[in-house]
Amino acid sequence: MNKEKVYLTVIVLLAIALIAGCALQSQQTSKRLTISEIIIPKEGLMFKTEDGKVIAEMIPTDYGWGLSIFNNQGKVIAGIGPSEYGGVLDILNNQEKLVAFLGASEYGGGLTAYNNQGKIVTVMGAHEFGGMLGIQNIQEKRAALMGAGKYGGVLSIYDNRGNSIWSKP
Repeated sequence: MNKEKVYLTVIVLLAIALIAGCALQSQQTSKRLTISEIIIPKEGLMFKTEDGKVIAEMIPTDYGWGLSIFNNQGKVIAGIGPSEYGGVLDILNNQEKLVAFLGASEYGGGLTAYNNQGKIVTVMGAHEFGGMLGIQNIQEKRAALMGAGKYGGVLSIYDNRGNSIWSKP
C-alpha cells in the first residue's frame, strides 16, 4: 500500500470518528437541555412554602398570564404580566401601594413613579414625537413638563394648581 492510500484511510477513519463523536455529543447535549413541562390550570397557580405561606401566584388576565410576588407578610410587592402593547411591571411598597410602574405603550415604553401614598409624581415615556417627562406635585397636579414636540423641544412650568405659568416654545 502506498503512502497516499494510508493517509487517505487514516483521514477517512478520523472523519468517521469525528462525526460519530459529534453525533454522540449532540445527543448528550440535547438530553441535558430537555425542558420539563408544567400545565397551569385555567384558574391559575399558587406557589407556597412548606409551611403554607404564599410566595407567588400566576393568574389569568385579559392579555395572558400575570405573576404576583409576595413578601414575608403575605403582601403583594411586585407583579409582572402582559398588556395591550406588551409587558408591564408593577412595584408595590409594604402597604401594597403602587410605587413604580414600567410598561410598554403604543409608542414604546413608559415609567411612572408614585409617592408612598400611591399618587403619581413622575411620568416618563415615549410618545408620538419622541420622549416626555412630566413631574407632578403631591396633589397630582402637573408641575413641570419637558419633551419632544412636533416642531422641537417643549418645556412648561405650572403653579401648584396645575395652571401653566411658563412655556417654551
